[in-house]
Amino acid sequence: MSLTLEGDFGPISDVVKEKLGFCFESTNRLIKLVNEFLDISKLQLGRDILDIKETSIVEMLKDIIVEVQPEADKKGIYLTLILPPEPTSLVMADAGKLREALYNLIDNAVKYTEKGGVKVELQFVTKGRNNCAMVIVTDTGIGMTKEEADDVFGRQFERGKEAKKVYALGRGIGLFITASIIRAHKGKIWAESLGAGQGSAFYVELIAKK
Repeated sequence: MSLTLEGDFGPISDVVKEKLGFCFESTNRLIKLVNEFLDISKLQLGRDILDIKETSIVEMLKDIIVEVQPEADKKGIYLTLILPPEPTSLVMADAGKLREALYNLIDNAVKYTEKGGVKVELQFVTKGRNNCAMVIVTDTGIGMTKEEADDVFGRQFERGKEAKKVYALGRGIGLFITASIIRAHKGKIWAESLGAGQGSAFYVELIAKK
């Protein structure tokens, strides 16, 4: 298909090129999604596919904010990152997969927020013998019921009626992938909301380097 778009088989009209472009993008998204689910299946079966190394979560969050910022600007909402003073920025993680998980979380918050904005905060805390990095993503979006907050990371989760008013496709596939990746890192992830229209908060807790 890419060869056709590039004209290797002769000239094509702009209309055909546009339609082929949509097909090409959709196919790539589907392939990416299938590969993600294959990785998740391996994680859930206990197969070691994570490349764990010291990773700067501060730089990772900064990069994600830069990438998602245009969408927030387009919607006219704020997107802010709050970092602790002189943070110990290293966590033990597979950088590629952790970035995918945090990107999904932040992008999802922007997606479901029409007014106000999204705040991403990084905290470092001590729990027992472990140093932990906690990422908190808070939005002023459509919110969730308690039942939805409890099920939001499930494979079959679908946002409620309020979400469907904003988006035709409300399935939480991205959040399911996010949760699978975080749990494979022996981390914790959960969501809280005061209810419909009250915004949501998502929490990710990871082991930080001592």
